[in-house]
Amino acid sequence: MLRRQGYMRTDEELVCADCLAHCLRHQFGCQDVHVARADDDPPDFWVTIDGEEFAVEVASIVKGQEYHATCRKLAEAIGKASKERGVLKGTYALAVMRHPTLPKRTSPKWRGLVSQANSFIGANRGAESTREARLLEDADGHLGITKLSSQGATVELLGPTDGKWEDKIQDEIHELMQEAVANKRRKLEKKGVPSQCPRIMLLLYDAYGYGDTDDAQRALLRVHGYEWFHSVFWACSFTDRPNELSPEDPGRRGTFLYSKRETWWRSPTTRSA
Repeated sequence: MLRRQGYMRTDEELVCADCLAHCLRHQFGCQDVHVARADDDPPDFWVTIDGEEFAVEVASIVKGQEYHATCRKLAEAIGKASKERGVLKGTYALAVMRHPTLPKRTSPKWRGLVSQANSFIGANRGAESTREARLLEDADGHLGITKLSSQGATVELLGPTDGKWEDKIQDEIHELMQEAVANKRRKLEKKGVPSQCPRIMLLLYDAYGYGDTDDAQRALLRVHGYEWFHSVFWACSFTDRPNELSPEDPGRRGTFLYSKRETWWRSPTTRSA
């Protein structure tokens, strides 16, 4: 877990692994699911499921790195300030729709956004969850904050979401998935992981709520070479359940987009988008 000046940054790999373990136990009834970080990446994890060992690699699905980085810095600043005030109790989401213009990090407007968000967090520290409160809005989008659950002590980033047509979202997710599949396979083969463990899972982390599960399913079925993996798992929306592997982070819902094991996933009747 990374800590920066009192702010705890989400360990995306552990969030993904916890999401997978929860899905296997509670949706598919697996009795013994054991997760261990690998000593030498790749893979990221070794996961034993009812006596069978799997190599597990995690990849984030992200778009627009520079703008996302600014949004993440804002979430970090809000989290840091709330921790310093002692009011950060629960999991909050900084929600970004499309691409509203964000102020410079050294400006009074930036500090004003942080102060607004902190006032919201302080006023709702005893609440279980809340509706979204708008912090900023312009012609290019809007920014808001909401409390997701009373668990943990963190400010997560949700978005930016682009509000695009469904086929455009699928096209962009497809491109990102194709890159992840190719890069991860190359790394794993170079390390010789398939000869050590032929059952390899790819966990895709939808870092910013980029698309829903149906979009992801259709996008993956257009990716060349995804069947090389034993399974492809999608860690998507936040949920209010506790995160067992990393309690300071939020839990996530997840599902298999593909698997060679029919009890986990069945091929759809069409492979077209």
